[in-house]
Amino acid sequence: MMNREIAKQVIVESQESAFPDIVPRELELPVNSGKVVSVSGVRRSGKTFLLLALAKRLVESGVPRERIVYVNFDDPRLLPASALDFEVLREACRELSLGPGREPMYMLLDEVQQAEDWELGVRRLHDTREFRVFVTGSSSRMLSRDIATSLRGRGMNFELLPFSPAEFLAARGVNVDARTAYSRRRFEVQRLMQEYFVYGGFPEVVLAGEETLKQRILKEYVETMFVRDLVERNRVRNPGAMRELFRFLVTNVSSPFSANAFWKWLRNAHPLTKRTLLSYVSCLEESGLVFLVRKFSHSLKEQNLRPRKAYVVDSGLRTVYGLSFSQDRGRVLENAVFLQLRRQRVRSPLMELYYWQNGRGREVDFVVTEGRRVTGLIQVSSDPREFGVHEREVEPLVAAMQEFRIKDGLVLTESYQAEERVGSGVVRFVPFWRWALGGSGEVKVKV
Repeated sequence: MMNREIAKQVIVESQESAFPDIVPRELELPVNSGKVVSVSGVRRSGKTFLLLALAKRLVESGVPRERIVYVNFDDPRLLPASALDFEVLREACRELSLGPGREPMYMLLDEVQQAEDWELGVRRLHDTREFRVFVTGSSSRMLSRDIATSLRGRGMNFELLPFSPAEFLAARGVNVDARTAYSRRRFEVQRLMQEYFVYGGFPEVVLAGEETLKQRILKEYVETMFVRDLVERNRVRNPGAMRELFRFLVTNVSSPFSANAFWKWLRNAHPLTKRTLLSYVSCLEESGLVFLVRKFSHSLKEQNLRPRKAYVVDSGLRTVYGLSFSQDRGRVLENAVFLQLRRQRVRSPLMELYYWQNGRGREVDFVVTEGRRVTGLIQVSSDPREFGVHEREVEPLVAAMQEFRIKDGLVLTESYQAEERVGSGVVRFVPFWRWALGGSGEVKVKV
């Protein structure tokens, strides 16, 4: 079992430590939900700093620092840890005279998946009603479905992605307000957005200075997430095939993915069954590294049969691991739009994302729904003024607007801005950065 004296030492050290400089995140965890609040996400996405930001917010609201316990299970002094050691932490708090009392304590447990059977210990802490419990874990080792199953209705999970455009700019010291779009600062924002598209939003990468350092960090991330988490957790017997699958998906972001076609190509170099390939696809998706978006249809059968469009959790991973020899600006821009929409789901639990395609092959990148209602249509084009692009992007959007009876369509671009009347509707062309930084970055298109 965990040494109680070491547990007390860890607790006191955390309470005596000054809060680090923290970039404010758009995700704000609820304090009084009555649930175990969990945060999952890929490694290095900022989960630790999100917990520390919560602790700082609690202190600023008047909660005494000694009522906030932060424990990082990556601390080698606490390992190996198991469910019984959560009771050691509870007793350590009692001996330090931190509780119990009339007011609950706040227990912040970082990388909790390092403890064996952690869910049993967390449930015990929650059920004592002495603590409001917050936990984080890497998504490849602590899946949201695992949390829901293990905590049996006691938990509420939030997904944390790497920096959004607003968080990225804040980390780089750029303040954006309503005047930015009309001032010279917009050119600096546009320049930084190009860097964001290439190297993504992992906090450590954003704050790294040189490009070579950013590349080295990202390459290390790929190996850590891939080898330590993905392959080991899922006991992958054919890691070569898994690597090829991941490389293919990050190279072809924003493109339809056919598992059957890929399997026919892959099996020549890496013999495996189609069922194994499908299990690898599920592993990548569950890990939070890759997301697959279904085609919109009222038929679940058609949704399952049609190819899905693939997106990656951070464009920087594509830069260092993909095989593209061009910038593919449109694809990278579409990936950024997807991630911003996924962040919005935290505020809109009923929100779902699809792509749309009609019988003539016309496609719209994103159909946004709330329950059974289509609430937004979004097309992505880096520059609609290029030859042939306007017809290819706008005509499908107008067709979808007519099918779903929506009067407003949105085309997100790199810098182009305009507005066009189409029949009784309007198509708006908006730069991605203006849309993403416009408050919450939410879809403003409604039925």
